[in-house]
Amino acid sequence: MCFSTPLIMNVSLDYQPNCIVGLTIELPTDRVKKEWDATAKGFQKMARIPGYRPGKAPASIVESRYAKDIQEEVESKLLREAITEAAETHKIQLHSIEKVDHVEMTPDKQLRIRATISTMPIINLPDYKSVTVEVAKKIVTDEDISNFIDYLREPHSSFDPVTDRSLAMEDYAVITYEGKIGDELLSSVVPTAPAQLHGRRNAWVLMSEGTLFPGFSKAIEGMNIEESRTFTLDVPATFPITDLQGKQVTYTVTLHGINVKKLPDIDDALAEKIEPGLTLETLKEKIRQNHESNFEDKFLSEKKNAIVKNLLDSFTCDLPESVVAAEANTLLKQIVAENQSRGVSDEDLKSHTAEIFETASTTARDRVRANFLLLRIAKEENIQIAEAELYQALFEMSQRYEVPIKKLATDMSKSGGINRLREQILISKALDLVASTATVNEPAASAA
Repeated sequence: MCFSTPLIMNVSLDYQPNCIVGLTIELPTDRVKKEWDATAKGFQKMARIPGYRPGKAPASIVESRYAKDIQEEVESKLLREAITEAAETHKIQLHSIEKVDHVEMTPDKQLRIRATISTMPIINLPDYKSVTVEVAKKIVTDEDISNFIDYLREPHSSFDPVTDRSLAMEDYAVITYEGKIGDELLSSVVPTAPAQLHGRRNAWVLMSEGTLFPGFSKAIEGMNIEESRTFTLDVPATFPITDLQGKQVTYTVTLHGINVKKLPDIDDALAEKIEPGLTLETLKEKIRQNHESNFEDKFLSEKKNAIVKNLLDSFTCDLPESVVAAEANTLLKQIVAENQSRGVSDEDLKSHTAEIFETASTTARDRVRANFLLLRIAKEENIQIAEAELYQALFEMSQRYEVPIKKLATDMSKSGGINRLREQILISKALDLVASTATVNEPAASAA
């Protein structure tokens, strides 16, 4: 950063562990007074004071009326400038301002600042230009295509009713059922359990071991249409609904119908249903191309992950704990959200709190260390960011979050998000550079 007027100041430094430096800065009166006068002049031009034409009120009156606002603006401007120049003067690579402990403007307009900053870690670069990793690259097979066509034809299945036999596994049973624990309805005892466990009327149920409770399908196997059956199931201790673990649930079930699924033939007619205008052969070719693209994306992702792991194993450095803590907090939220989306209860999450924290902390430390290393590589290689790249990243974010790009850019500028976005782009470009020179070998097991 360049300053139009060098900040002559006294600076004392307190170097602390984990990339932390305490700063005590004193700015002299003449430098602060110069900034004060420039700021006051700006207020004078905009001031609307009764008895004076706009912008014509005397400076002394403007300063008297807006002294607090002027002081806040001067302190804000000089604070950042002073910290940044102090870091540059003492050859400190500033990462962020951790906190401002004290800002005081004396009556004679000296400015005293006490602040804590975090610095970029000191990293002795490993050999990042000849990294060798082992990553398997999957090739699209006819079986992959066949399996995906089977997946695509599922929604086009038909169901044929069965009337000449009893209920069997893999059938689709149409049942009315109700669950109880003791003499009380399951819905009353455990209201938080999913509704399909409580009971339903005329529900279609796949006869599979994974349906409802373990043992439910086996218990109704062999039933005939319009037959009713009552049975009791022991809920295993490993059942995902904690409030049901170890309990006994009694179900009364009435069978109304039996259906079998009939998959459509794999032919041009099916291809036309899946995507109008396609034949079976063109559908297969499109699936192959999509799979190849997906496999390539997965390969590149795994290649980059392997490169990062390789590099992390080759160096150590101190890290700003605040940065690690912020990353760990982000990861914790992601872990909790992902588990909740899979139906894991809050009680189960609480029972694994220590494990979740440990995972988040370890992952955060590795991720932060990798990011600092890649930023260091970006600096070493003089990687630059074009304004078009920054705009494209902002545009993609605005589309993803459905926020107008101008509002997004303004909000991110105020919060420091633009600088973080620049860092992320630099990290990505540095990793792309390392990946472009890396050697990838097929793992021994895959090669065999």
